[in-house]
Amino acid sequence: MKAATMKAAIAMATLSTVMATAATTTIDSTHRTLQSNAPDSTTTCPTSLLDESTVDACLTWQKSESSKYNCTADSYLSSLTPGKYAGLTANYLSFNTEQAFPHFPERAEMLTRCTGGTIIFSEASDIAVDPITDIGSADAVGAEIYDAYVMIYSFTREASSLGLLETLNERIRENTVNLQYEDMFPKVRNMGEYRKDGKTNIDLLMADGDFFTPVIRIDLLERDGLPMPHTWDDLVE
Repeated sequence: MKAATMKAAIAMATLSTVMATAATTTIDSTHRTLQSNAPDSTTTCPTSLLDESTVDACLTWQKSESSKYNCTADSYLSSLTPGKYAGLTANYLSFNTEQAFPHFPERAEMLTRCTGGTIIFSEASDIAVDPITDIGSADAVGAEIYDAYVMIYSFTREASSLGLLETLNERIRENTVNLQYEDMFPKVRNMGEYRKDGKTNIDLLMADGDFFTPVIRIDLLERDGLPMPHTWDDLVE
């Protein structure tokens, strides 16, 4: 397992618009994380501990480092620390990105310009099988190549029960203003939750939710003088 997260790389920092977009699957982030030995380019110079000339040199260096990054694209990015993820790389297993999620790579590029972190996209051939193969199951240890995935939520229950997905409750709580999590349709929001040990864990951020509902042509009922159907038998008749 890797250590020190890039803010759940895809789930939080990269795809800040995931709640508002029409997509076809579910996105989640595992508990596997990223590590880097790169220095924090945004560390505040300890003015109380350094002499004046050293502080000046430190501030000059810090300003030059910060100027490398651009977090002005939107309010979410402006809330991030410039250069925060410099030197970090996240491997993301997507699916049909060009058609279903064309904005994801665009958001990833914006994140890179802001934080210095890089997201590498790969395409799954089977959205139901490939993520689970990498995450693992009760029967097999996962390859653990990727840090985040586009998934179908109904295929994630075993991974949630085994604790193989990072629980996002705290990350969502810290970013609720930008994510507007409570604005999500409750039924869709609940799809990403898993009840374990008496606690509701948020293991997935939903990209969308598909619902199948019957639609009744009132004009046809009126045309043929038929009553509104209230049961499946009424509908068949």
